[in-house]
Amino acid sequence: MSENIQIINEVTMSNTDVKCPGCGATVKYDPTTLTMLCPFCGTSRALPQPEAGKVIEELDFNSAVQRASVNWGVVRKLIVCANCGGQALYDASQVSGCCPFCGSTSVMPAAENEQIMAPGALIPFIVDKDRAQRCFWDNVKRKRFVPRDVQSAKLENLVGVYLPFWTFDTDTVSSYVAKVGFNHETKDGSYTTYKNYKGVCNYFIDDQIVFATDKVRHPFISKVQTFNFTQLVPYAPEYLAGFAAERYTVGLNDGWERAKVFIDQKLKHDIGEHERIEHRGDCVKEVKLSTNYYNVTFKYILAPIYLATYKHANKTYNVAINGQTGATFCDAPSYLWKIILFIVLGFLSMPIVTGLFSLLINTLFGGGGG
Repeated sequence: MSENIQIINEVTMSNTDVKCPGCGATVKYDPTTLTMLCPFCGTSRALPQPEAGKVIEELDFNSAVQRASVNWGVVRKLIVCANCGGQALYDASQVSGCCPFCGSTSVMPAAENEQIMAPGALIPFIVDKDRAQRCFWDNVKRKRFVPRDVQSAKLENLVGVYLPFWTFDTDTVSSYVAKVGFNHETKDGSYTTYKNYKGVCNYFIDDQIVFATDKVRHPFISKVQTFNFTQLVPYAPEYLAGFAAERYTVGLNDGWERAKVFIDQKLKHDIGEHERIEHRGDCVKEVKLSTNYYNVTFKYILAPIYLATYKHANKTYNVAINGQTGATFCDAPSYLWKIILFIVLGFLSMPIVTGLFSLLINTLFGGGGG
């Protein structure tokens, strides 16, 4: 790991934890019932739910060296895609033939002794694959000028992936100078004057989110990665049965540095608005501040997403679907250009237009000699 964190007390459990106690078959997490379900004998086992009241532990940032865990609960293997560089975690017993992010079959195992921090919580998949297909159909039906066969297209290479996020809580104390603007109207026009206001504020930042990977594998992940983090449940390996888990590539320290950029933007906005309203200003030109952070805690969590493709006219289009909300984003072909071309050709075929067009061509390129 790139950050200066030491991982201790690694514990690895057998993947027999996801075997059916009734028939011994491999069981998978079922998003429709939120249980571990055996597809052969029907045996199911409930998993902890968000409303159960279990506490999602906030880890102290400064003591992360003692608190970080690599216990994923089952034996996991890390694969790396030679095409896009994506890194995904699978059950050790699962054989993956392709990359879940770009579909490439050029995948290879990573170093077996690499330490990978385990998440403390996750948002379970609520949308199953059948519903994901319906979400896609609903999405393309709302698009305009989409060919009819696209509206009934079947998704291909549909794969569920857990994405990594850091979340940070922190108390802040900021000293600031806010430049507030006041508009003035005169008979000669308008102008703005500015006045500086100084102050000190205390803010508590709750669950500042940082996407924990820099790998660009799918063009639409960012379009559907809005999640309801109040639905977090304590991490349990059973939730990952049948799904890949994307490995974080933005380490804890780097994640915290990025979080501070977002926090700084939020503080400047909120402080500026407070001072504008307090002094009845019309605008805020800038806010300069110096912030101290303390009581910093973090969570490493996973959130669900489906990636897929579909084909139309021998062309492949990408699809991303939020595994919690069903929010969908995809490419889609359009026949709008055909309509425009038909209108233009129809317009040009009109006799009067044809005559004027011919006259223009003759004037510019044919006549004029004498």
